[in-house]
Amino acid sequence: MGRTPSSPTGGPIHTRRASYGGPIFPTSKGDSPNRRSSSESRPISPTPASPTRLSQSFYQPSIASSPPHPTSPINSHLPGGAASAAAALRRSAAKLKPWLPAKKFTFKYSPAEYQTAFWSFVQCEHPDTVVLRFLRARKWNVEKAMEMLVLALEWRITMGVDEVLQESEDSIEAKCPGFLEQLKSGKVIFRGHDRQGRPLCLLDPSKHHQHAQSQQAVEKLSIYVIEAGRLMIIPPTETISVVFNMSNFSMSNMLLGVCLVHKAPWIFGALWKAISPMIDPIIRAKIKFTHNCHDLEEFIERDQLMRNEGYDGLDETPYEYVPPVPDENKLIQEDSEAKQRALAKRKELELTFERLTEIWQGQKQLSSNAAVMQERDEVGKRMAEVWWAAAPYTRAKSVYHRIDAIKPPAEVSA
Repeated sequence: MGRTPSSPTGGPIHTRRASYGGPIFPTSKGDSPNRRSSSESRPISPTPASPTRLSQSFYQPSIASSPPHPTSPINSHLPGGAASAAAALRRSAAKLKPWLPAKKFTFKYSPAEYQTAFWSFVQCEHPDTVVLRFLRARKWNVEKAMEMLVLALEWRITMGVDEVLQESEDSIEAKCPGFLEQLKSGKVIFRGHDRQGRPLCLLDPSKHHQHAQSQQAVEKLSIYVIEAGRLMIIPPTETISVVFNMSNFSMSNMLLGVCLVHKAPWIFGALWKAISPMIDPIIRAKIKFTHNCHDLEEFIERDQLMRNEGYDGLDETPYEYVPPVPDENKLIQEDSEAKQRALAKRKELELTFERLTEIWQGQKQLSSNAAVMQERDEVGKRMAEVWWAAAPYTRAKSVYHRIDAIKPPAEVSA
């Protein structure tokens, strides 16, 4: 107590203060927001001060087993009315301390880079939606959820996700031959929705051949598909459904199975029985084997399934890759006033959300807490709208933009 806290690099922590005067993301002296430091890891132990205040977004409800979607009024989902709900959240928030890993943890990038990566990760979603995914995945263990989030952000920085999303498909193909051929093959496509309104990602392992493209091309395709799918999620839906079509599978193909495994050979069922006891029960419950259209209809209405490709559905439109059109991404290259205004508006909302999160976490008065929560939630919703308005300046068009599978919600303001 009383000593100067140390940064991950060993020096004193210098906290950058936003215009509202509150510390959000500590930065070590000399850190540059644009400096990538992947070559120099930053090991820390549980004793130094927190590397980030982002953990204030993590709270562990004491009386609710499963929090509602962040765009819904939290108080209405908790017993005892608004007073007990807000009081419970305030009590749990009061117990939070700046996050420190329980074991030695290595930070690869600067705090400013983690901050930028987080807001890029959020995209058009409510920030709480993103954070809650990690908490649920780690069963409300704040420590493990925070580590998982940090690793996810590091993966996005290391893989250059933002850079990939700004490149046209032709540009990616020039760097990673085989990328376009994968898109054209239809080995992984989005088509339709399941009964819960979740976008359907259809994978056909029979169309994947290990040596037909480089590993880098496969990685770029994975980023492309995952990020495209996120834009098809319409709140309050938060996830997608994945169907592995095993109709034409042979042992010359490579496969990682998850979610709905359709028409799998008997060997997969035998393997599943052997390994399923070792899998987390939550994950295990999400993996289902289906053998015919009737089985699939438990999860997906038949008019959302393709007639061909082994699904026996009612959708007779075959998949066809639609190539890019000239100048569809020209706004990304421009440095117009409209672009600067759109990006500045988004940044302003990011800082406002951080400020309100800090105020909410430290509130003592019940009435003030509820008011801040409401304002914070409204800012989170507004951030999604502003992201769509700024997307043409930061996000290259995909095949799903060209077939209108991805389009801004009607409420987006110009």
